[in-house]
Amino acid sequence: MFRIGQIGCLVRPKRRHPAYGSGCGWLATLVSVVAAAQGLPPPQLAIDFDGLAQGALPPGVAIQTQFHTPDVVPGVIGSAWRSDGFSSYLEAALPLDPRIGFTLSLWAALESFPSDLEVPVQKLSPSSFAQQQLNDAGFDLYIDTYGRWGFRVATSAGLVRVAAPNRFPLRRWVQLVASVDTASGAVSLYQDGALVGSATGAPGMTVKLAAVPLRLATPAIEAKILDFNINRLNGAFDLVAVYPAPLTAGQLALLPGVSVTPRPDAEPSLIVPDSRFAGDFVRPRVHPMPPANWTNEPHGLVRRDDTWHLFYQRTPNGPYKTQMHWGHLASRDLVTWKSLPDALWPELQTSDFGFDMKGIWSGDVILDGGKAFAFYTSVNHGDRLAASNPGVAMAISEDADLRTWKKFGPVINTKFVKDFRDPFLWKEADGWHMIIGAALETGGGLDYYILKTGAKSAGWQRQERFCELGFRVMDPGSAIWEMPVFERLTDRTYVLVANPTGGRISKYGDPATRAVYWTGEWAGGLFKPYFREPRPLDLVPGHLAPTVERAQDGQLRAIGIIDERRTPKSQQLAGWAHTLSLPRKWFLMPDGRTLGQAPAPELHALRGASRFEHKAVQIGHDPVAVADGLHAYELLAELGGASAAGASVATDPITIDLMVSDDGREYTRLSLDPATGLVVVDKSHSSLSATGEGPQVVQGNYELTAFGPPKTLRAFVDGSAIEVFVNDAAAFAVRSYPSLPGSTGIRVAASGDSADVMTLSLWPLRPAS
Repeated sequence: MFRIGQIGCLVRPKRRHPAYGSGCGWLATLVSVVAAAQGLPPPQLAIDFDGLAQGALPPGVAIQTQFHTPDVVPGVIGSAWRSDGFSSYLEAALPLDPRIGFTLSLWAALESFPSDLEVPVQKLSPSSFAQQQLNDAGFDLYIDTYGRWGFRVATSAGLVRVAAPNRFPLRRWVQLVASVDTASGAVSLYQDGALVGSATGAPGMTVKLAAVPLRLATPAIEAKILDFNINRLNGAFDLVAVYPAPLTAGQLALLPGVSVTPRPDAEPSLIVPDSRFAGDFVRPRVHPMPPANWTNEPHGLVRRDDTWHLFYQRTPNGPYKTQMHWGHLASRDLVTWKSLPDALWPELQTSDFGFDMKGIWSGDVILDGGKAFAFYTSVNHGDRLAASNPGVAMAISEDADLRTWKKFGPVINTKFVKDFRDPFLWKEADGWHMIIGAALETGGGLDYYILKTGAKSAGWQRQERFCELGFRVMDPGSAIWEMPVFERLTDRTYVLVANPTGGRISKYGDPATRAVYWTGEWAGGLFKPYFREPRPLDLVPGHLAPTVERAQDGQLRAIGIIDERRTPKSQQLAGWAHTLSLPRKWFLMPDGRTLGQAPAPELHALRGASRFEHKAVQIGHDPVAVADGLHAYELLAELGGASAAGASVATDPITIDLMVSDDGREYTRLSLDPATGLVVVDKSHSSLSATGEGPQVVQGNYELTAFGPPKTLRAFVDGSAIEVFVNDAAAFAVRSYPSLPGSTGIRVAASGDSADVMTLSLWPLRPAS
């Protein structure tokens, strides 16, 4: 519990309305002045958060957070407190007289609606802006996961409830006032000074109080997933006050913040402060990822004019998975990403049903006729066919920056397959084509549709076949394929990528969940693979579900997810989970069959001044000291030996240890045997903590005939993310979590004469300007 009390008057420059003066205690002073003029009673509680950065709050007020300090952000006036959505809440002593009414006033700006379990509406557990509630006593200013909100209070006349008629507005400062008049029995709810609802108990009633503190941003009844509290609020709060009397309309107009014009922009108040993750050296800094909380598969990578847009699975309220949203990142250069408001989130169309009420799952975004079309997997609690559960739904954006979307509902259901998800689209001369990852009677595969050009009412027409081979032959034993991609590599050759899962395949199993691919020809409406059994996209498991788009050079760029490999508890304590990969360039290798992956050329913009270049390395077990203190860097190892043609190649096994501690107790080992093609990642000494999860040793095969003898090994290290490219053609990515901040060393080892000519180059990585 982070507890702070009034520790003196701490005056600092701040944005403030002239009527309110400056310095601590101004809210209480203002209230006293108004009280003298209007007969307004002094508040029972007044919190303005202006001293929060210095550790000052009124006596009896405490903020709970798992982080070092509470988040402080710009407020309506001065500063505000920002809740994190899962660990933080405010608690304050609030004695009230049950015979006298009261008025609760506060300002709130929500980034998102609260999360909840994926259950029908009748079983939801709403969150609370503010509540002092226990069992059937007290009051609650509540909001649920679909933005429905209101106020309820227990009285001697029973529970009196006022429901707001409209969904709560997101991402702007909103003033909320709830007033209880025991004399008349009236209970009133206001939004931005306007009455939005009222109800009547009984004249002369009393309030049935709860003997618990007032709490902000957390409900009285919490929903949980594992150890996660999932239905707290994610937003900013300011100017909290409770008066021991109902206020008149004239008095409400004098509440703090009401006369501030123009109303402050809430966007700066919703930025996650750098202080939240200060000192978290395993959190990536240059990889694309949201500011906090849960990240999952990216999708819908699309380039509109000079801006890249990347959408991804997201839980905005905490590092756990429930009720998926579509997060939204944008970039001009593929390396500097700006977080934008969520594009899509679960909603209701009736009082108890919405076609995507259970989640907005992955999909694709296309541009056509000056508009953007999002096709996504919508899931709900209805019947599989009648309610299109799951279905492929469509939304349209006409914004230049793709910020706002209008949903049009499901366009395809699962009547031809057992299950499906994750549509991918491309355009041909005859119209738009869509493949969807599917569960078939024989295992994983695809569902395939065409929307023909000029068709007036035919809609999406299912096609009997997509592949010349049967999916039963191609499937590696999964239950369903996810996140399919189908793209042209050359005029003749295409690549089909899928992520089989379920069945014999699991995240930590053998076979493990990973992206696989086939290359082949596309002719006559059929994909004709060059080989039956899928090839792994990466040399070892760890990176999956890439989304692709063409750059201005006409070549493909791909961004996937490097999934989390530590325990849920450690993810909870970190406050974030998963990271997206750095962009890769895809191309066809000279053999005409193999997909090549290289670091996207745009990544050069991340390089700082080199620490060293072409440095000959003494083989042994001493860390390379020049890497000390770097948690984000690019390392190029030029491997030794000489081929018959005179080119430098590796001939003996190579070992590179990354994230090496000063005492050598922590390190993550990468090894490659050019003779056998065996690639091994050994994380058995990567951390002194017990937060790791999954196999500590993973391995795969480097195809010498496809990728050539190893000449270079390039590693991008960023916090806990390691991405490796051999010959800038074969790739893999893993996660590693050292416990010591000083675990940044590098050491190499090899056998034979090849060690004599090994050289290293290293560049620090920093966000591009």
